[in-house]
Amino acid sequence: MREHPAPGRLVDVGSGRHLQIDCRGDGAPTVVFQSGGDLLGSLAWGPVMTKVAERSRACAYSRAGILWSDPARAAFEPQEVAHDLHAALAAAGETGPYLLVSHSRGGLYSMIFAGLYSREIAGLVLVDSSHPDQEAQFRDAGLAVGDYVSPSQELALAFRWTGLMRLSPYPTDPSVSTDVQAFYPKSADANAREARARSATMAEAGKYRDWRNWPVVVLARELPEQTQARKRADAHDAYLLSADGLVTGSDTETSEVVWRRLQADMATWSSRGRLEIVPDSNHAFFFYRPDAVVAAIDEVLAASRVVRRAPPPPG
Repeated sequence: MREHPAPGRLVDVGSGRHLQIDCRGDGAPTVVFQSGGDLLGSLAWGPVMTKVAERSRACAYSRAGILWSDPARAAFEPQEVAHDLHAALAAAGETGPYLLVSHSRGGLYSMIFAGLYSREIAGLVLVDSSHPDQEAQFRDAGLAVGDYVSPSQELALAFRWTGLMRLSPYPTDPSVSTDVQAFYPKSADANAREARARSATMAEAGKYRDWRNWPVVVLARELPEQTQARKRADAHDAYLLSADGLVTGSDTETSEVVWRRLQADMATWSSRGRLEIVPDSNHAFFFYRPDAVVAAIDEVLAASRVVRRAPPPPG
């Protein structure tokens, strides 16, 4: 759309299909941003990317059908995202190694990418990422998983051709809302296509849990009420805190307990992984608390430049 020019460029990923990718800065490894299950695409990482591009090469892109990117032409397959991203980076002239930074559902896609292209990975930063086992863990805790695309959303998508969806603003920051709103029906359809296959994506991502000695930082949210409970316990008796930073015997919601333990688990998939709690935050802290993400990226950049993992043996 002429009124909403794509940041960066549109690159051909095969068969005349184009994805939008925005690369800036210089230095290696290249930091590659993967957005979550939303309609923000490359725009999600604006506040973080601006700072990261000052110290290394940084690329953010929009997945198939999101914002400026062309839709995919077949049924969704979990490995599609990894193949698309790899093709987009190659078409843009980018080369590894890559430091993958991912939010929410994007973490699953980065797990698959890291498994398929392990020789090109320098490290990972997971920002309140989804976990391959979260559906099972939530059910075991007696919690409902819910629909990834609700019946009301399905109804709205069935009539997206009318453009009526644009009358209901997509909830996002004013700094990116104009572009996001312009592509709302198209992006929503693409996001729902991915979301319907969420369980299959988790199963595929779960195959790739060996991160060997890649430097990894897992950033996990801590809701304001959790932060206050932790501070009270810490001021009293620090040993009341468990290894994942949760307060023993507190009234923290079960869903948050399960989520934190899933975050802690991912940090164990690398011998150089660690969990970091982001206090007074929420699931979207990557946008509103960019300094926390930038600091984690700086840490992994420094570590990856010192020690590189040996290539895996053939086969």
